[in-house]
Amino acid sequence: MQTRNSRTATPFASGKAPVMLIAVLAIVIALAGSAAFAWRAMGSDSAAECARDLHQISRETFDIDVNATGELEARNQTEIRSQLETPAAIVYVVDEGKMVNKGDLLVELASDSIENQIEDETLRVEEARNNLIAAENAYDIQVSENDAALRQSQLKLELSQIAYDKWNKGDLVKQREQLELAIEKAKRQLDRWTDKYAQSQKLYKSEFLSLDELKQDEIQLLQAKADVKTADRNKWVFETFELDQKFKQLRSDVEEAKAEIERVKQQNASRLASKEADRANRKRTLSIREDRLAKLEEQLKATKMYATTDGLVVYATSTSKGRGMIMMGSSEQIEIGKNVRPNETIIVLPDTSEMVASVRVHESMAGKVHRGQATTVRIDALPNQAFTGKVIDVSVLAESGGWRDPNLREYTVKIGLDADNANMTLKPAMRVEAEIQINQSIDQLAVPLQAIFHEGRIAYVYKEMGGGRFTRTPIKVGERSDTTAQILAGLEEGDSVLLREPSPASIEASEFDPKVIARFYPENEAAPATSQSNGARSLAFTSAAGGDQPAQFVAGSNGHRDGRDRQRSGARGRGDMAAFAKRLVASVEKDDPALAKELREIGALKDKAQQGRRFRELISKHPELMQNIRQSVGGGQGQQDGGQQGRQGHSTPMGGQQD
Repeated sequence: MQTRNSRTATPFASGKAPVMLIAVLAIVIALAGSAAFAWRAMGSDSAAECARDLHQISRETFDIDVNATGELEARNQTEIRSQLETPAAIVYVVDEGKMVNKGDLLVELASDSIENQIEDETLRVEEARNNLIAAENAYDIQVSENDAALRQSQLKLELSQIAYDKWNKGDLVKQREQLELAIEKAKRQLDRWTDKYAQSQKLYKSEFLSLDELKQDEIQLLQAKADVKTADRNKWVFETFELDQKFKQLRSDVEEAKAEIERVKQQNASRLASKEADRANRKRTLSIREDRLAKLEEQLKATKMYATTDGLVVYATSTSKGRGMIMMGSSEQIEIGKNVRPNETIIVLPDTSEMVASVRVHESMAGKVHRGQATTVRIDALPNQAFTGKVIDVSVLAESGGWRDPNLREYTVKIGLDADNANMTLKPAMRVEAEIQINQSIDQLAVPLQAIFHEGRIAYVYKEMGGGRFTRTPIKVGERSDTTAQILAGLEEGDSVLLREPSPASIEASEFDPKVIARFYPENEAAPATSQSNGARSLAFTSAAGGDQPAQFVAGSNGHRDGRDRQRSGARGRGDMAAFAKRLVASVEKDDPALAKELREIGALKDKAQQGRRFRELISKHPELMQNIRQSVGGGQGQQDGGQQGRQGHSTPMGGQQD
């Protein structure tokens, strides 16, 4: 028992010694490899690594392309929109992806409300039609009454004129004759009674006549004298007063009859105009009601939408614009029960026989894109195929990046594809990537983009000096593609450059020659657009040392920074949060005092981690603050340090200098 226990306790006796030995050796090798890796990272690059990552400068011919992404869409398509004036729910919709023929029912919207309105409007139309009939009858009656009133006034004028002529030409002569006759008769009676009274006096003296008879004859004589005076007086009164009075009365009657005719005409016109206005109003009311009824009937017809052409059914929410509306929460998927707004696109019927690629090009490159430029299009759904085409249209106005990036501006470019789509291989909304050939660099010195680094606006490469040593060599960059850049100055054919950033120990310390920099980058020359060809420069907000140190901003397409760059940038690369918040306060205080107050509170915090958290929360609540951050990060710091751009920022391969 003791011997068996002794053998069990001995590793070599049990055969486990080789396993343990191998494990120990593996650990030792791993530690040695880690040490070698650490030594290599801190020391010089090996000759094999340098040879593998070197590129020899030569003359090349390459295409200068603009890359853009987008999706396929039909060159010609029919949009089915809601023609209703009010929102309505979908009660039927054809399945998406179905091939339909002209005249097929695509969508039906709820029509209950419209049908009720049609019933009400029909009653209003009948009422308006009856009112119009009554108004027309009243108009006809008024016309008849006007004619009667005018005839009466004209008859009155005629009668008054006849009365005037009758008096002037008949009654006046007759009246004068009667007056003359009365005077003559009175005079003759006077003569007769004068003679008789004289005879009576003689007879009385002869006592043949009594005194009473004599007195009676005397009275008759006095009466005859009075009658002569009365007849003369009547003629005088007639000629002096009555004649003028009669003439004026008759002339007044004529004038009044004439005025009465004018009054009747005016009254007739006024009354007829009132009846005409009422008739026109009734007629217009009926017309409005009939138009309203016809419009409602058209609206009822519009609740059913039919295919105007043959085509493939694509819901509007499946297009890029529709998807964007859904993501922003302003639209819903097309389905039964969904409320459709007036003029909202519901279905698109694309003519898939001719497809185009609709891509978006950044505004910095849009000016180089023109109609007719050759293009290569690759479709994600068909990864092994490339389609050729040409630019057929460039939008006039840029579109914003929406709520994701309101500062982004892109132009829509339409690319016509040469491929025939008779077999329906290409479908709308397929994602595409397009390479638009805007130029070609022919037989020019060229270098891969990953070999180019930037410090401020100065582009440079790591040129091989031999023995695994490299020096920073400024260059002047011309046009570029996504992989290659044209070298205008700074390198010669046959020079070798490193395609990556070397270790600090492999770099020969040297400053840029001011004369070379002045020749390559004159003061009046704009800084080269380094990252615009790949899109807008990205901006990331990070926290140094796991959030325990002040916040740090890193910009550019790459974030590499060697030890020498870190020492040169120092606190400027990391920045002090209090100072940074102070700069932001100055930029927003005028427009948003409340935001400026929050920034001051953040700058006053002593806990750097809390300071970073508060700042990130503030950015999430105020996205517009990112624009101020870009402006503050992109400039300002270098001016404070005396304008020495070579010592202000860190170097990033093909990225922009960052303070």
